[in-house]
Amino acid sequence: MRSTNRIFAPMDAYIHTPRNELIEAIDYLWYHEAPAIKLHCYTIPFLHQELIINFGDHFAVTGPQQQLRYDQQGMASAVLPGPITTHAQGKYKALGIMLKPFGLYRLCGLSAATLQERPLSLPDIWGASALTLLQELDTALTPADKLLIMEKFLLKKARPQSIPEEVMALQTPFTLQKGHIKSNISDKLISSKKYIHTCNTILGMAPKKYTHLGLVNTAVAQIAAYPNRPLTDIAYDNGFYDQAHFIRVFKTFAGITPSAFRKAVKQQQVHDKMPNTIFLS
Repeated sequence: MRSTNRIFAPMDAYIHTPRNELIEAIDYLWYHEAPAIKLHCYTIPFLHQELIINFGDHFAVTGPQQQLRYDQQGMASAVLPGPITTHAQGKYKALGIMLKPFGLYRLCGLSAATLQERPLSLPDIWGASALTLLQELDTALTPADKLLIMEKFLLKKARPQSIPEEVMALQTPFTLQKGHIKSNISDKLISSKKYIHTCNTILGMAPKKYTHLGLVNTAVAQIAAYPNRPLTDIAYDNGFYDQAHFIRVFKTFAGITPSAFRKAVKQQQVHDKMPNTIFLS
């Protein structure tokens, strides 16, 4: 049995994957509760937007630029440019939505650039109707009921926006191959300036920065899966020019070096299913 200080949704959560058009914007919804937890963890930024509603006690996140405290108003955050530290203590009762990196733009046209400026509460995004939703979520009896209520609300509020091909081309596989990013717009008749603006609006990052973060996430998964593999091999497999280039880019986003992350893996501080999260206590 996992100790209570290692409970962190969605790791042990009730998971619901949409079977409708929401799947184009959302990877999954989760809900988890526990009578008492004490959590302190460090998270390398991953390629998701996330919305979390906290119905429990203390749940705070310290990010690259500010400290955020989750509450019953809920909060949506962008794909983050740097690591975060999470603290949770007391009764744990939270619902979350793991969105694709362009999820809120796809779902309702919300600019990721706006989310980069500041996280938004549910009422910020959906107005007074969000307050009724939050009351319904709080009083629903089972995790399945809560997630069904959330899903129905999102379906009702959805105003789907299309994602341009040049943005989708950035998703996978991530590569540092020279000219790769420019090739995404070579036949689209748009300027580099327009392309960067579009990526900032939809993803919250310029194309090059987003690609670098994607490669860091790939490296994180590889190190976690094969901690004894030479880091130079992982660097070259992901297209980095040399070990120094790999370390510099990795540390820019992760806040730690690849070797420090590998040490955490070997010390079993990293969750086997969500390697971006390192338990600090």
